[in-house]
Amino acid sequence: MEKTIAALAAFLMSTATLAGVDLSGKYTGTLNDSGVYTQELETTIKGTADNSTVTVVLDEALDIDDLYVESTLGALTFKLGDYSGDDPDVTKLNVTTTVGPVTVGVNQVSGGATTFDVGGKFAGIDVDVTNITNDLRKTTAAYTVAGLDLGVIHQKVGADHQVQSDVSTVLGQSLDASGAASGGFTLAFDHNQNADRDEFEDGSYGGSVSTAIGALGTVKAEGHITDAKVKTYELSVTQGIFTGAWDKTGSADGVLSLEVVVNF
Repeated sequence: MEKTIAALAAFLMSTATLAGVDLSGKYTGTLNDSGVYTQELETTIKGTADNSTVTVVLDEALDIDDLYVESTLGALTFKLGDYSGDDPDVTKLNVTTTVGPVTVGVNQVSGGATTFDVGGKFAGIDVDVTNITNDLRKTTAAYTVAGLDLGVIHQKVGADHQVQSDVSTVLGQSLDASGAASGGFTLAFDHNQNADRDEFEDGSYGGSVSTAIGALGTVKAEGHITDAKVKTYELSVTQGIFTGAWDKTGSADGVLSLEVVVNF
């Protein structure tokens, strides 16, 4: 903790010489039906000088989750440090550049291997490939057509090909006097399974429907079933920063909760 506070203090003092400092974050508090209240806070501090930005991400215990710098040099964009989020801490050097419609990136893990990424828009489809030279590469594709948002993620895990597919759309939406979209129902479906369809691995499929109902707020119902036939259900109502929810997994009793989310 002492090292964390010292590092934070050093960073905050150094921002006095930077052109701009931005503070943002997200607070989440949850009250369950047993009367237990838990909270999480993620705070992001960004200091900018010329074409370089230093970013520090802190949790509620003032531990540093991420610490990295971004900068540009000609056509090259650099990202240096730890930006692994909730994953195990990894310090990396990332360099990207754009050639026509394609963005190419090189990642060097400190003390580890080098990987290559590529992404771009092809025939209207957004495609990103992580670790492209490896058999375990991860490919993500997204496309919008006829009011449908489609997404597919593929990655080989061991000998299995894992595929996650998603589709969502809004039905019955109208435009108000200002031209802003309002009303309607949002429908979403997802499916995660082995591409050979002969054996699930972390497999599941399900969907959700949500709509705004006057002063009540946004009502959402969703459900999923896993390859082990475990069913989950959730019914929630969101109004402002508050979300009340009822969740049920398998044969367990349903659980009520109240969540508060504040983005700043």
